[in-house]
Amino acid sequence: MMMLRILFRLIMLAPLGIFAGVDNGGVLLYNDSAYILTASVQASDGTYLGQFTIQPGQQKNFTTNLSPTTILRPGAPDVSLTPYTVIWQCPSEQIYSICKDVSPGGLVKATGCQGNYHCSPKKGEKETPPASTIQKKK
Repeated sequence: MMMLRILFRLIMLAPLGIFAGVDNGGVLLYNDSAYILTASVQASDGTYLGQFTIQPGQQKNFTTNLSPTTILRPGAPDVSLTPYTVIWQCPSEQIYSICKDVSPGGLVKATGCQGNYHCSPKKGEKETPPASTIQKKK
């Protein structure tokens, strides 16, 4: 009985595996920092593919279609979009971290990449004063 159930599930789910993500080059972007970051995704040749602003503790799924096209350009080499490069950028436009050689289907964490892991305040933006000016006595 148990073997029959397993066989039934394999037969029913096998056709879904054929169509599941064959032509998609997706990457899961996860902001595990304390800052609001913008993740920019680039192809292996440096082509800009997209960007997302991600709040701390949140994630975003980046997907691109990798299916072949019917456009032929004589003399143009075939260039692969993968592996991707993901650049995590602060609101002040400084680089938080960079991940190179990201494979399709991979998980990219902001603190899992190479970088300085710090964001400075935006230029012209002053840090807010403390809510209280009460001094502690020693």
